[in-house]
Parts: sequence; structure tokens; C-alpha cells
Amino acid sequence: MGVSHTVTNEIEADCIRVLICDPHHLTRMGLASVLEREPDIAVVGEALHTRDVEGAVQRLRPHVALVSHDPDAMDGIAIAKVLRRTAWSTTPGVLMLSSRTDDEELLCALRGGIRGLLPGNCDPMSLPAAIRDIAGGAMVLKSPSAVQLIRLLLNRSPEMAPATSSQLSLLTGRERDVLALVANGHSNLMIAKMLSLSEATVKSHLYHLCQKLGLRDRTQAVILAYETGLVRPSAA
Repeated sequence: MGVSHTVTNEIEADCIRVLICDPHHLTRMGLASVLEREPDIAVVGEALHTRDVEGAVQRLRPHVALVSHDPDAMDGIAIAKVLRRTAWSTTPGVLMLSSRTDDEELLCALRGGIRGLLPGNCDPMSLPAAIRDIAGGAMVLKSPSAVQLIRLLLNRSPEMAPATSSQLSLLTGRERDVLALVANGHSNLMIAKMLSLSEATVKSHLYHLCQKLGLRDRTQAVILAYETGLVRPSAA
């Protein structure tokens, strides 16, 4: 059977819903055991193969898809691309676990639309915080090559025309503030607290700045913020 989505406990309405995507039973059990300790996170189901994920997302409506990247059985990049093309009102953020950290793999992952990347051998206790950040609208890049990845995106991405600082003149001061904080990896909730705004207002600013700049999603907003020099990669 391709998909299992047995949920034994009633899920609280405000819980972060997580779909675990991994072909290995023991790995799925281990991930679930870590997340089930968290009162604000609920595992709503599992997917065993790349082909199963879209249907599971349609049925279970997770906020985050936790994907163990294995191109032969569970291709996190392909999953992110499929989910990004859907017309659902809410698309889950893809948090990818991958033991591969070479530049090309990282570049393909961000182009594919993933919202988070953790090493496959990361501390399991770091998963809940990453899931909360992604559910809150942040991007999570915990990779030794993260800074180099940003530089590759700026120098080599064919999907975006070179950006200039003049594009930022289209934005209000508050929209620039929001863009800079998004690029620095903060969630919508954290940005709201930092700028003394409501989370809904932050989402509105993000939507409008993307519209003004012709950006498809949060990932492109981060890239443009670096391209224009609004923010700069920290030293490796």
C-alpha cells in the first residue's frame, strides 16, 4: 500500500499538521516518535513514494511535508515542484532531509521550491523548531553550504533576470523592511513581533511586494533581496 494515514488521536485545530514522506518504515517511525512529543505538532499521515505525496496532501491538508530526499524512491525536489504548481488555497511547505550537500543538489532544491533543508544526519531534536519556522512562513537552511548556495543562485540562476537596486524603489519602506527580514530567514510571526505589526499585515506586505516585483514566491523574494544588495550573505 502506497500511503498510510492512520491518526489515532483527535488533532487540535491549532496544531501544525505534518505529513512524513519516507520509503523506510523504521525512519518514519523514528521521525514520528520525535514529533509526537510536541503538543503543537501532529503527524497526520505518511507517504512511502514520490507518487503518493500529492494525493496524501490533497486528503490530509498538512502544513508541512517532511521529506527524506532519495531520488529513487522519495524525490524531495520533484515533490516541491509538483506541490508548487497546484492551485490549492494552502500549499504545504516542504522540509527536505538530505545527506547530499553538494552545490548542484542544493541549487536544484531551492529552484524546486523547497522551504527548508536539513542534513539527513541532523539532530532529531532540531526538527520541531524547523517545522514551526516553516509553518510560520520562514525558510530554514541548515547546511554548511548555505552561503555558497546563495552565491550560486545570484550568479547562475537562469530563471530570474538580473535584479538592480532600482527595483527596490517600487516598494514602501515597510515592504523593504519585511523583505529584508524574510531574506534573513525570519517567520511571518517573528517579523510581526519585530515590526510591531499583526501577522496578517506582514502577509499582506509580502503579497504586495511580490506583486510589485513580479515574484512567484518567498524563495524568489529571498533571491532578489540578495541580488539587489538589500541583504548580504554572512561570512562562511
